[in-house]
Formats: sequence, C-alpha cells, structure tokens
Amino acid sequence: MTVDTNKLFIRESDVIPYEPSGHTGTVNRRLVGQEQGAKHLEIVIGTIDPGEGATPHFHPGIDQFCYMLDGEAEVTIGKITRVIGPGEACFFPAEVSHVFVAKGEKPIRVLVAYGPPYGEGARVDL
Repeated sequence: MTVDTNKLFIRESDVIPYEPSGHTGTVNRRLVGQEQGAKHLEIVIGTIDPGEGATPHFHPGIDQFCYMLDGEAEVTIGKITRVIGPGEACFFPAEVSHVFVAKGEKPIRVLVAYGPPYGEGARVDL
C-alpha cells in the first residue's frame, strides 16, 4: 500500500472547513478521514456557536464519540439528557437518536470520532 506522507501529519488551520448537514452554527474540519486513506476511523474538530448544534438524528451503521475541549453542550441520547463540559465525553451508538447543542455564552470546541468513517453521507434526520 502506498501512503501519501503529506497526509499523515495534520494541522487544523490547514484543513478546509465545512458546515455539516442538519446542524446550525457549526463549522467542522475533518482531521482524519477517507482523504488520508482511513478505512475504519474519521476524526473531526468542530466549533459550535451558543444555542446552535445538531437537530435530532442518527447515523446508520456508524458509532460517534464526542470529547469536549471547550465550553458546554446539552446532549440527548435516546431519552437521556445531560450537560457536559471540558474533559467530558459522550458516545452515540449507531442507530440511536441524538441531539447535541452548545450551551453558555461562548462557542464550544469538540473533538468527534466516527467509526467507520462518516463522510457526511450516512445520517437520518428525525
């Protein structure tokens, strides 16, 4: 297998930002994904404005993990709701409805992992 060594080291500021579907006030940067040749993992860093975030949805066949870097978010997984902050994480199993909304006065930063890679295609809005 040939690996493009230019894609093995990533700087957030070098990654093209995008606005994910079904989200408001959200800017993501895909740090690791299919572009780097990843077949089993995708890592995204997101910034979400206060009061904004994801509408209720789930990912068919894709697990999702979120680790809070800055700020607080209200997270609903199925029927359970909790507020999480820096150093805390949440896990959304595949097929389980979830909502993620930034709380407080400042934008939040969150590190997100998907397995297998999400690639912005597999999402079901509720």
